[in-house]
This record gives sequence, structure tokens and C-alpha cells, in this order.
Amino acid sequence: MAISTLGSGIDIPSLVSQLVAAERSPIESRIARGENAAKTQLSAMGSLKSVFSGLQSALEKLRKDGGTDARTATVQDKAGFTASADTTAAVGEYKIEVESLATAHRLTSPAKAADAKIGTGKLVIEAGDTKIEVDIVEGRNTLSDIRTAINTAAAGKGVQASLVNADGGQHLVLTAVDSGLEGKLRVTTSGGDGGLSALTYDPGVSTSMTETVAAKDAVVKVDGLTRTSSSNSLTDLLPGVTLNLTEAKPGETFNLKVDTDDAAVQKTLQSFVTAYNASIGLTKSLTAYNAETKTASALTGDSMVRGLQSSLRNMASENVVAFKELGLSINTDGTLALNTSTLAKALGEDPGALSRLFSGEEGYGADLEGMLDSVLETDGLLDSRTDSLNARMKTYDKQYEDLDRRMESLQARYTAQFTAMEQLVTQLQGSSGYLSQQLGSMS
Repeated sequence: MAISTLGSGIDIPSLVSQLVAAERSPIESRIARGENAAKTQLSAMGSLKSVFSGLQSALEKLRKDGGTDARTATVQDKAGFTASADTTAAVGEYKIEVESLATAHRLTSPAKAADAKIGTGKLVIEAGDTKIEVDIVEGRNTLSDIRTAINTAAAGKGVQASLVNADGGQHLVLTAVDSGLEGKLRVTTSGGDGGLSALTYDPGVSTSMTETVAAKDAVVKVDGLTRTSSSNSLTDLLPGVTLNLTEAKPGETFNLKVDTDDAAVQKTLQSFVTAYNASIGLTKSLTAYNAETKTASALTGDSMVRGLQSSLRNMASENVVAFKELGLSINTDGTLALNTSTLAKALGEDPGALSRLFSGEEGYGADLEGMLDSVLETDGLLDSRTDSLNARMKTYDKQYEDLDRRMESLQARYTAQFTAMEQLVTQLQGSSGYLSQQLGSMS
């Protein structure tokens, strides 16, 4: 309904809008300030969670992933073997002699024409503890057919069959999948027309195939102690060390040195220092106050964040002597610095020093892990604060809704009041005109 402004000349809609806006503005500003502060704090909580998660991951590598016990294995040139070491390997030096390599058993059949029918019946191939039975039938009994049948039946276990087309004809070659005596082959036959006897290998009974490579175990000596293995890869000869034998060199010994991998340890510890410093830096910046500009940060005065910063600094201070021995120094701002030369020297003198500081059930590493768990766990400090801030954000949404309703009510009241006033003014103007007319007629 259009509102008349003829009586008073006042633009009631415009006036009402201005009055409502004037009343709304300070309330809306107050709500917005609270909402923006909550949003800023929520963002700060996200940043804290991210940086403390990074510190937790860096600590995890030092505590549980062997970060303090990285090892390197050094082998002399042309030693006939290679070596690698994991974190469980003991630091030390060993003299290694490779007397012989493990070889996979190989048998070769007599030469046959490619289309020659060999025979029918059952081939029984034993490869160590694996037994493979292969039925050979009429019409599918060339060497090529037999090769396919063997590989299908074996399915990659025990034996692998192949063909060699030599000058004298085609040969079936059987190679043990497993090297050493454990994979030694034995081939027998049963049933059929007897033609498969050309493929037997049963020393002392019936042997038609030729042994082209004998099954042999590897023989290696460590400091004069002999170890026999069916494989050229030994993972349990020296705990934590894997030896891969590549060439037999009987009578020759070569040095194997297992040592602390300083470069890997330094990298892991430096990653921790970087993550630690990021945590200290963020807690400091989030609680800072600029006295010159009188500007507060997102969490200035926040007791929880200041408490986290204090916990980090206190735990480091309590271990300052152990830190110093490992090349870690505490700067005046609470951050850490790593001297890699001091670290390398310390680990050379005491390889377990870093592990004791970080990996023990008690001490610095355990204390820091417990503190970070309480901060980052589900329903922990950061989750609880985040939940509280999200709940506060919902109250601001409700405050906006309540403000809208109040302003709508206020607008309706002002409109009604000014409309009533307008009607009264119009009536008074009508009465004044009538009186003026009457007085004029009397004169």
C-alpha cells in the first residue's frame, strides 16, 4: 500500500529505512566482530593442527621408524657380493668370503624334430618338495606341446620349461625355479606308450635328459664361519644385513663395514628441527601483540596456546645437556639449531645416543609424544577448542536471524507510527482549511 506524504511532506519509507538502519548498524557490527574473531580463531586452530601434526610425524620417524638407527653397509670393490643394512643391524666390520654361488638345476632333453611326437602318459616332475604331474595325450605331444603343458601345470612353481632350437634339433629345457639343492629336479613317467622315457631324469634308475647345470648351494664364510644357503640372497646370516652373492671368489676375503648412516640420521633430525621450529614460530605469532600499533594477533592472551609453547620450550630446556652433546642448541627465541659436525662426531663415539634421547619409553621423545597426542587426539585440546568455536559460530547465525526479526518488527512499528502521524496531520490540515474558510465568510 502506497504511503501518502501530502500532509506532512515527509518521505516516510525513506525515514523509516534510515531509522532502522541506524539502530541495526551497531548491533550488526558487534555480531560481525564476534563472528570474524571466531572465524580467525578457527583458522588459527587449523594452522595449529597442521603444524603440530607435522611435528608429530617428524617425531614418529625418530621414535618408531628407525630414524635414529639408520645404517649403511660398505663393501670393498669386486668383493663378489653386495650388502644392505636396515636399522636393526649392529655396527661392526666383518670379513666375507664367497666360496661358491647357488645355482638352479637345469636339464636338457635329447634333440628332436620340432614336429616329432614324443609319446603319451604322465610326466611327474619333482622340484624339491614340489610335485607336478602333467598328462600328455595323443595329438598334443610335441616338445612344444609338452613345454606348454608343464608350464600350465606348474603355474610358476618348482620348474620352468623352455625350448632351444639348436643345430641338431629342438631341445626341451627344464630349469628349477628355486636355486640350490632345495630346487633339485627329478623327472619320472608312468603309463602311456613309453615315449616319454626320453624326458626322464632319475639318476641311478633312468636318465635320458642331460644335466647342464648342477643344483648347488651357495657357501659363504663370515669371519671364518661357514654358512650354506640355497639362495644367493641371505637375509639372516647377519641380523639386519642382506647379502647378495654375485661371484664366487674362493680363498679371497673382503671387508664389509656396517656403520651409522650419518647423512640419513642428519636428514631425519633436521626435519624434526624444522617441524619443531615451525611449531614454536606459529604459537609465538598467534599470541603476539604489537605494542606500537596496538594490534593483537588471533590468539593473543590465549592460555591454551601459550601453555603449548611453554611445554615445548620447557621440555627442550630440561634436556639441554643431551641436546648439546648431539649438536642441538636452543636459540633465545626457543627455536632449535643443528650442528651436523657435532652430531656426526657424537654418533661416531656413541651410535645409540640419539636413540636414547628420542626412542626410549621415558625421556624427551616419550614426553613430547605424550604432549602431542593430547593436543591432536580425537576430542583432544585442538578438537575441543574447534568444537567450541563452531558452536559459537552457530550462535552468531541465530543472532543475525533474531536481529532480522527485530528490525522487521521495528520497521513495521515505525511505519505504523509515522502513518498515523501523517493521517493526523492530514486531518488537522483539513480542519484548519475549514476554519479559515468560515472565518473568511464572516468578515
